[in-house]
Amino acid sequence: MQRTLALHCPEEVGRDSIANRAARLYIAAMPDPSSTESQRTIRTRALIVRAFVGLVLERRYETIRIADLVAAAGVGKATFYEHFHGKNDVLLTAMHPVLLALSTAASGRAARVYVKETISHLWDNRATARTILNSTAAPHVERQLAGLIRLQIERTGTADIAPSIRAAGVAAAQLAMLRRWLSGEARCAADEITDRMLDCSRLIA
Repeated sequence: MQRTLALHCPEEVGRDSIANRAARLYIAAMPDPSSTESQRTIRTRALIVRAFVGLVLERRYETIRIADLVAAAGVGKATFYEHFHGKNDVLLTAMHPVLLALSTAASGRAARVYVKETISHLWDNRATARTILNSTAAPHVERQLAGLIRLQIERTGTADIAPSIRAAGVAAAQLAMLRRWLSGEARCAADEITDRMLDCSRLIA
């Protein structure tokens, strides 16, 4: 089962530990590199992801600059842009395991325990999740999720309208429910939200 990257942590876990774990999980998700150059690329990207997660734990997303990120990662700006287009790209890389779980839930083929683990992770880290979902990065997150859902729709071949339209609707629905739940507007257990994420598969059936 794929685990989610932590963007926030309980008080007893240090910021550096969470950032290091994010980098390790990023590396673990990559295919086994066959060349030294590939290994170097993965290590550099993981270093930047680690630095990004560390910055997200201590400040608002909107205030993070590329200059801050490259300084924290210890890489040059040119090196950064060899691997990422900008900080939104780094964010989406760090959030990919979460978005993958949501898109798989929408497909109707996800194991419930896998989806619940992701939902519980978001609740445990709700302060940061709320910040991201209500930040200027939110539209990028929604588009990325819609893209992943579209791939699921195209694999099943069951959509009776354009896959991009159906995917956009499902992504918006999933994130709207998560925003309300994580903000406390909708009070329910993680089990119920998990079921609602899985119910979204009916929208692409």
